[in-house]
Amino acid sequence: MENMKHIILRNVKIIDTRSIHHNQKKDILIENGIIKEIEKNINLKSPFFETKIKNLHVSPGWLDLHARFGEPGFEYRENIESGLNAAAKGGFTGVVVMPSTDPPIETKTDILFLQKKASSHIVDIMPTGCITKKCEQEELTEMYEMHLNGAVAFTDDKKTISNTMLINNALEYVKSFNGLIMNSCLDPYLNEFGQINEGVISTKMGLSPSPELAEDLMISRDLSLLRYTQSKLHLSTISTKNALKKIKKAKNEKLNISSDVAAHNLILNDTVFNNFNSDFKVMPPLRGETTRLSLIKAIVNGTIDAVSSDHTPIEIESKKCEFQEAKFGMIGLETVFPIINTVLKDKLELEKIIDLISVNPRKIIHQKIPKIEINEEANITMFDPNKEWTYKESDIVSISKNTPFINYKFIGKPLGIINKRGILMNR
Repeated sequence: MENMKHIILRNVKIIDTRSIHHNQKKDILIENGIIKEIEKNINLKSPFFETKIKNLHVSPGWLDLHARFGEPGFEYRENIESGLNAAAKGGFTGVVVMPSTDPPIETKTDILFLQKKASSHIVDIMPTGCITKKCEQEELTEMYEMHLNGAVAFTDDKKTISNTMLINNALEYVKSFNGLIMNSCLDPYLNEFGQINEGVISTKMGLSPSPELAEDLMISRDLSLLRYTQSKLHLSTISTKNALKKIKKAKNEKLNISSDVAAHNLILNDTVFNNFNSDFKVMPPLRGETTRLSLIKAIVNGTIDAVSSDHTPIEIESKKCEFQEAKFGMIGLETVFPIINTVLKDKLELEKIIDLISVNPRKIIHQKIPKIEINEEANITMFDPNKEWTYKESDIVSISKNTPFINYKFIGKPLGIINKRGILMNR
């Protein structure tokens, strides 16, 4: 990150539907982290950092809703510094981190630890706290105290809370301070041995299936509890056709419900498993092609609110092994925009694609939405939506390299970010 008193972005196209400059090409002058001028041609004699990049677009800074960093406990997979570096490389100025560390994030002290470790980085860290102590599904944590100290939501991450009374109590608890419960929905019994999506491929390969029903049942339960409690709920990384129908119905009922889908579920389907490549092994699993297309349709019609990275760093020893023994997950912070832009560019306007990773995630966790206007703080992502490029292993700044997208060709690339009075350009 470079700290500069003056930063000028030359001839950039502004993508910000909340700005009067939306869809216009302008120069942007930033002084001490504040946007001071937005004009056709800005003259400045003082020393400044200047960008002149062909087809440079800017938008309010992107925010990822669902990432895992290993620290504390799993620093060999990803530490806070490397995770935030990956977020910056992917164009994110903020990232919501899951609490599934060792020990888990479940107290005020844990929240403050994460914030302190990230305080000097250009990317904002937004911690979540556990719903249950040690994510053991037995006793609720002191969520209110974590909320007071900066926790933006509460989740047991991939551990679906199967105890109905417990999740009901959590939904009731957070109402008093307008808190947010995030839940991943997979029935732990139906999905107990699931390896890949239930279908022709799982049968052909002799792998234990993960049925869509395992997700559908838990989503039905959670939405019933939401109706009962009138609380606020976010469903993380949804992946089934019936889930989309249930969420759409709940939105029509005006329930306080939101959802996200992992970027990789929009571009991949379960046919990739013919060669037992464990880099494709994620949970919820890659579904069939019909379901993948349904997820895309649900983004276009607004049923799905956001797209997340579901960033899950895994050490090589736990990926390059027998498929059934390999851990679930792939890294994703660096490839979210390239994936969704490649998949959606002919189906959705660019500003709506950006909303999926900028405006909507901030609405979900009740954070201030950056705006590209004079006298606003500069929280900006720079990108080229038309750039064709190939993702290489040498591009990866995460400690872990577990991604199936090496040598994939994408359209659209993050080029840098501006935040906290600094600028970081992708080299």
